[in-house]
Amino acid sequence: MLKTKLNKVSISRDDLGLMALAFTAYTGMYAVRKSFLAGQFEGTEVVEDFHFKTILILSQVIGYMLSKFIGIKVVSELSSEKRFRTLVALVAFGLSMLLVFAYVPPVLKPLAMFLNGLPLGMVFGLVLVHLEGRQNSELLVAGLSATFIFSTGFVKSTGLWLMQSYGVSELWMPFITGAIFFPFFVLAAYGLSKSKQPSETDKALRTERLPMQKAERHDFLRNHGLSFAGLVLIYVVLTVVRDFRDNFIVEFWAELGMSGQPELITLTEMPIAVLVLLIAALGILILDNRRAFRWGMLLSLFSAVLMILATVFFKSGWVGSIFWMISSGFSVYLPYILFHCLLFERFLAVLQYKGTVGFLFYIADAFGYLASAAIMIFKETMSYNYSWVSFFTGLNLVSGVLIIVLVVASVALVNRELRRKSKEWFETRLKV
Repeated sequence: MLKTKLNKVSISRDDLGLMALAFTAYTGMYAVRKSFLAGQFEGTEVVEDFHFKTILILSQVIGYMLSKFIGIKVVSELSSEKRFRTLVALVAFGLSMLLVFAYVPPVLKPLAMFLNGLPLGMVFGLVLVHLEGRQNSELLVAGLSATFIFSTGFVKSTGLWLMQSYGVSELWMPFITGAIFFPFFVLAAYGLSKSKQPSETDKALRTERLPMQKAERHDFLRNHGLSFAGLVLIYVVLTVVRDFRDNFIVEFWAELGMSGQPELITLTEMPIAVLVLLIAALGILILDNRRAFRWGMLLSLFSAVLMILATVFFKSGWVGSIFWMISSGFSVYLPYILFHCLLFERFLAVLQYKGTVGFLFYIADAFGYLASAAIMIFKETMSYNYSWVSFFTGLNLVSGVLIIVLVVASVALVNRELRRKSKEWFETRLKV
């Protein structure tokens, strides 16, 4: 009976409902975290040579990065009974800091943004834990990951709409936007807390997912740390490109002469979200974990090549700005989302390790946001003041080359890990 189930892929109403709840919950968090990016905050200076918006972003990213380091422990260990209350408390605190942001003088606004980001970095892991370790995890997490592309544009478009249509100030816009989405977040988080647990079939396909205490985390890194490190480095590069693009997309469009079209952010991100979501969700059709992992790495390699070619064509004037923004967005978001939907999920399944994907993500995310903050500081402090678009094109070219090298190295490391495990298994069988 189990063998029949393992060879059959089906999508239930529960799966679709779970995906919708995760999407809604994370969109609600994004409204609290990303809405302030719709503002440009010109004319305010608190540190010489630093754009005020860059200071706000850095402050929030540092808080968010620290949240990721904290989440390595909290997300890995938190019991299911405490997840709903913890989720609501984290996002409610972040929203309250946006209210503080609206009131305090400019010199204290970076502190408010730091405190806004400090709790929000743990939300993803507490949502993801409801989706991992299932036969249809790729589909479920693809729905959640689509928020990275669609919802961030939707939230910023909402912020721009509030300012342009209703005269909401840049200072109040983040709080009002977050408050609009907050009730939907609470309802979705509650729905997730009542969702069904993975079935026995899910556990047979993907291994059981269990909280990881300190001893289990150390054991994983001791036995699988080298192959995991290669994946983390790719993820770090992707995070830097994705975060820079996401944080300054309003500035990119302004430099390209399209600042008067707030809907453009959502409209250009939508085809990326749909295509990436479809490709990532198709991972459920590959039941063999090793084959699925290899396909994910191959698609990451393809994306790096596309990142380089699209940028070269744009710099040469062979393609327009809208085509370039869509192509470059697709080339970073496809592998970025594959890491969330497929690569880390199947990596654990290939290793047959009974842990949680959240632990892997929070190590990768912590270093990813650390690198992202470093890149922003570098951009602001280097002697030649590049435009946002010029800097981003250079970042794409360098990152594309790095990803190609790292993918090749990572595949070699993971294959070596699998050969070692096969050899150990064979030697154990001989002894028996």
